Amino acid sequence: MITDRAMLAAVHISIWTAVKHDRKVSSDVAHQHGAHQGAGRYNKQLLRGADKLEELRTLAGQFRHYFYKVTLPWSDEGPRLLPGNFYYELMARMREFEAAFDQAVESFLDVYPQYIEQVKPELNGLFREEDYPSVEKLRKKFAIKLEILPIQSGADFRVQMSAEERARVAREIDADVREHLSRGTEDLWKRLREVVSHMVDRLNEPESRFHASMVTNVFDLAEILPRLNVNGDPELDRFAHEVRQRLCNHTSHDLKKDEFLRVATATDAASIVSQMDDVLRGRGADEAESLPTVTDIFTHMSAYMGAPAAA
Repeated sequence: MITDRAMLAAVHISIWTAVKHDRKVSSDVAHQHGAHQGAGRYNKQLLRGADKLEELRTLAGQFRHYFYKVTLPWSDEGPRLLPGNFYYELMARMREFEAAFDQAVESFLDVYPQYIEQVKPELNGLFREEDYPSVEKLRKKFAIKLEILPIQSGADFRVQMSAEERARVAREIDADVREHLSRGTEDLWKRLREVVSHMVDRLNEPESRFHASMVTNVFDLAEILPRLNVNGDPELDRFAHEVRQRLCNHTSHDLKKDEFLRVATATDAASIVSQMDDVLRGRGADEAESLPTVTDIFTHMSAYMGAPAAA
């Protein structure tokens, strides 16, 4: 059962926005233009150039990126599906993040008074001392929390009602769980197709610039995808293995300096995307955007290198 292999998780990160709605200025502007008082809002940026606050936002963004990497969509908002084999890794990362976050908060609070003095001349007449919380109050505006929840199943539904009604609700719960699982599987197909098709796009343009992350992003996803595949889709595992075997043997630097290697890798990547699209179309999925065919790539690259196109 999926309840034995995965759980739901949500991460909550609070960071002071350093933005304040100035009601007086908003009212004055509306009055000057003969507009309704609710026609607009003037929001003041209370701090500018606060690099310590920006570091906190960057840190939070990095953790959210990791969290989304090891989880799958579940509901439109709220918890995401966390495979059980990522639980301990996520908890370890969370402890590291908490320590770094707490330290970054204190570093920001240490220089917070200086940031206020720095912004005074910039705001000039818009500056209000009362817009700025005390250090003690401001510390409470920063918080992080990781929430772990079990996946609901029809068997867990025990509300007192008729047996027939209880069975109906249980079936609906189980159907809802299956629908969410399908959404997670679709997300994995989308992720894999996106990174491989991006490789096709980059390699198909000889003059394009690409970074080391082009290959590492493909490898990282192909490496963790089987662990994310809680629905046990065998085709996903097969493509992840094929991607690792055919597209991750050379670095971006290798592909930049060796034109023939670049052609061969671009061809393999396009072939894999084409095969993925065939599988998805066979399942009734929406037809994916068209990518260069293997022949297109050979023609394009051969023209660039002055070599005859493959027959």
